[in-house]
Amino acid sequence: MSQLPYGVRTLPDLYREWTATGMIANIGTKLVEVGAGTLVLEANLTAESHGFPTGKGPILHGGAIATLADEALASVAYTVAEESEATATVDLKVDYYRPGRPGRLLCHARVRHRTRRQATVQQEGSEVIAEARAVIAYVKA
Repeated sequence: MSQLPYGVRTLPDLYREWTATGMIANIGTKLVEVGAGTLVLEANLTAESHGFPTGKGPILHGGAIATLADEALASVAYTVAEESEATATVDLKVDYYRPGRPGRLLCHARVRHRTRRQATVQQEGSEVIAEARAVIAYVKA
């Protein structure tokens, strides 16, 4: 049986630490699934912290959705990183398809190439609300 890649082994412990403070704590991110080159994150975004009112009810700020996608893309890159590497986003492109509503979002990310990632952000039980792509750099930690 082969040993899991370094990033896959260490990411769950890192998320336990990261969920206590900063942006990851702010958007309420949880690591749902992790594998070599694949990742699923869950975030609970609220109208009070991540949205604004409209005539049809509150919607989520695009920056909060982009933060979730960026986090997923850098984290999925980390699943294939070497032990001495950290990941950093070099370029992020987000396409928004429909407004996000406060509540639970799921972000599915995958590695297309060592430096290129793709993610979809989905409202729980609904359609995809955004897709993102990123170029990720590996830097010596």
